[in-house]
Amino acid sequence: MTAFRSSAARLLGVALLAVTSLGACTSDVANDNSGSSNAAPGTVQPATAARDLHALPAAASWRGTIPCADCAGISTTLTLYPEGTYRREGAYLGTNGGGDTIAAEFGAWTYDHASRRLRLAGSMEAPALLAHHDNGALRMLDLRGDSIDSNLNYSLSALAEPVVLTHPARIAGAFTYLADAAILVECRSGLQFPVDMSAGFLTLQKAYADAGGNGQPRVVRLSAHLDNRPAMEGSGTVVALVIDSLHGVTADDGCAALRTQDSLANATWRLIALRGADAAALPVGANSEAGFRWDSSQNQLSGSGGCNRFSARGVLRGTTLVGTAVASTKRLCNAAGVMEIEQRLFELLSTDLSLRLQSDTLVWNQGPREVARFVRDDAGTAG
Repeated sequence: MTAFRSSAARLLGVALLAVTSLGACTSDVANDNSGSSNAAPGTVQPATAARDLHALPAAASWRGTIPCADCAGISTTLTLYPEGTYRREGAYLGTNGGGDTIAAEFGAWTYDHASRRLRLAGSMEAPALLAHHDNGALRMLDLRGDSIDSNLNYSLSALAEPVVLTHPARIAGAFTYLADAAILVECRSGLQFPVDMSAGFLTLQKAYADAGGNGQPRVVRLSAHLDNRPAMEGSGTVVALVIDSLHGVTADDGCAALRTQDSLANATWRLIALRGADAAALPVGANSEAGFRWDSSQNQLSGSGGCNRFSARGVLRGTTLVGTAVASTKRLCNAAGVMEIEQRLFELLSTDLSLRLQSDTLVWNQGPREVARFVRDDAGTAG
């Protein structure tokens, strides 16, 4: 979200009226020329069929005009990417040109297939919840996930082609600069991006040094957009964060992504729920010994699959755990379901998993799909 006329007051007005706020990505922006960054209504045609959000095959967009407390409406465009990231822009209509009237955001999305609820977690103050309807539309829900009882429009209609959104967003993130490598972890979504070393980077670099960064994360508040840049290693491009303006640097730890990293490193986590590749729940028993620990100093995972001990390399990129193949002992356990659960757990550990902390519960998502839940195991009975 960029700065615009009385931005904080306007966002508060939208939140009070709509009860929730609408809300990066690792897809290739440069090769997707099917849309523009203008969030206002254009010539993009509506979709002719509903999409399966549980297995979204490609980028997809929705658009609609939702209510506004002090303008004619907010023309909102939302683009979801299959790896679990999104971008959102809202054009404030009827403002007579008073300042920047486009609010932008990027973050991570998840989808619950059973309830057909979409969750957007990005740089806005609170996650947004939407219901996915049979006609393909997305309708905003309140913060409890209930329908909004109103005759006003809270729906976004599916578009036939994805729209690429590139307007700068106002974000808070943990910035680190070390050995000529600059990265930023967006605090609310946990997404990690390389930072492009052009545009406003030199201003950020100096402010980081003045704040005593010295290779350690510092929370920064800035306006930035995403764009393709040449990869630092190898060929091709990566989605990088391009700095438009810096608003401040602080050494405080008020960053949810950093708290998730710290919590992961300082606990044993016991498995309490697991879904198979077909999304069906597997029978994790109350006394299951499956669980893990993560050694942040060695980037090493270790634990039990419920039968066999295992170890694997695991690197955190923001709050995404990048795993590798698991090495384990080779015991055979006869208890019902134990080996199936262990095999599935080991499969997931060799993939990229986005992590979300809910009090003492750790949620694993594979793209936008929840695949496992763990609880903090202070007694050390798991892992």
